[in-house]
Formats: sequence, C-alpha cells, structure tokens
Amino acid sequence: MEDAVAPNNGPDRIAFYTLRGVTRLCDGIGVALMAAILLLIAAAVIARDLLGLGMPWTEEVASMLAIYAIGFGSLSAWVRSEHLVVDLFSHKLSGLGKNIQYRLTAMISCVFFALAAWGAWIMSEMSANNTTVSLSISFSYLYYGVFFSFAGMALIAVWQTLRGPVLWLEAPREEEREVERKEGIAKP
Repeated sequence: MEDAVAPNNGPDRIAFYTLRGVTRLCDGIGVALMAAILLLIAAAVIARDLLGLGMPWTEEVASMLAIYAIGFGSLSAWVRSEHLVVDLFSHKLSGLGKNIQYRLTAMISCVFFALAAWGAWIMSEMSANNTTVSLSISFSYLYYGVFFSFAGMALIAVWQTLRGPVLWLEAPREEEREVERKEGIAKP
C-alpha cells in the first residue's frame, strides 16, 4: 500500500488515507508491543539468572502483549491483503467474475469476522471474574484484544463488500516487480 498512488475522487481518497493510516498505526503499535515483549523476556531472564530475582508476572504480561500484537498485525495484514490466500482460478475469471468473487469473499469474511468478534465478546463477559495468578488481571482483557482484531477486520470487510476491488490496494508486491523485471530482461 506504500507504493500505491492516492485516488483523485473524494470517498476513495478518504478511504485510501484512512486505510493507510490504520495500517501505519497498527504496524507501529505491533512493533512496539513486540519490542516490549522482547524487553520483558530479557529482563525476566536477567533478573532470574544474574540477580536471582523471580518475576513470575512477566509470563502473564508477555501473553497479553502477544495477543494484542497479533491483533494489530492481523488488522494491518487484512488491509494490505497479506493473509494467506489460495488462488486456484481467479486469474481465469473475467473482470465481472473477479468483482463478484472479491465481493463474495469479502462478505463471507465479514460474517466470519463478525461471528469471531461476537464470540470474543461473549468470552470476555464469561471470564470477567477469572483472573491471572500473579497480577490478578481479568481474562477479559485477553479477549478484548481478540475482539478488537476481528471487529476491525469485519469493518474493513464490510467496506470491501460494498466498495468492491480497488486498484490502489492491488499495487504489485516487490517480488512480483522483480519477476516482471527479470522477464522483461529475458525477453528479446
């Protein structure tokens, strides 16, 4: 999405900058959370092995940070269409067929994400009184990270279903550009 050119018209331009902002924010938060996890684990190892101090709470905090990092990363990957996709026949479809397939896939994804978000919300309510051992943090906070991830992806899937495919989200990846460059050199 970084290589994409912003569209000229109003709603698409707003969507472009909104999605780019969401992606950058999620990437930044995800990287910060991963760095915090690494620092926390390093601190726990140093405290235990060098100082002889136990820090049992670090496992609980690291688990929570990892769930939120995965949630932010998943949201960012969904915006960029970087989740794993098995594409068996899309390249053989006509323009209308690709549009229908895109919208149908987005709609099915939206339903799945909405159900997963609803399940995470229910689990957060059900586990409100269950707490972690060391810090007594409610397990609900773990499920809020899962809820955030799925609810965000559901909102984006709704937009994809309504809007359909857009060219500015389909910017060629670096690997694709490299293959095209090599094929261009190899051809006479």
